[in-house]
Amino acid sequence: MTAMPSTPSLPHAVVNSDQSASRTTPSTIATNTAPSPPLRDWQTRRHRSHHVLGFELTEAIARRYCQEACPLPEGASQHKIHAHLITMGDVVPGRLGRKFPIPIVRAPLVKEPSAPSGMTNVIALADNWAPQRRWRQPPTPEVVEQIADELQLEGAEREPRWYKCVNQD
Repeated sequence: MTAMPSTPSLPHAVVNSDQSASRTTPSTIATNTAPSPPLRDWQTRRHRSHHVLGFELTEAIARRYCQEACPLPEGASQHKIHAHLITMGDVVPGRLGRKFPIPIVRAPLVKEPSAPSGMTNVIALADNWAPQRRWRQPPTPEVVEQIADELQLEGAEREPRWYKCVNQD
């Protein structure tokens, strides 16, 4: 007696409301799935020390949010302008965090060799040492694109980067 090879039972899929079913086959599965886009560098890179994924909080971004949220009075002193822009380190991430699934944290200070002081603030999209697990994972590329649109970023600025936090060696 010859043993018959067993074929795995394939699931049935309901195709319309009259509960008729069609058999799903490997060939229909292959044609129904789109190829996954390649992962971006920021999605695959992992760090052991404290890093945040984000966009640099530039003066241009801070000024745009100042105009929308709390415009400065005419003739404000340079000191008032500087202090106002610093407060945007709280305002911008807070507004974005209420609109998108990203951490609502003050823009962390990070190392940035190209910045005049060697440091800058970033809008955090993910924090690999965040206390909440959900903030450790980067958002989807679609959400990153929406945030880049919201921030009016162009070109290479639209790709977030991993930055080493200043509070670490």
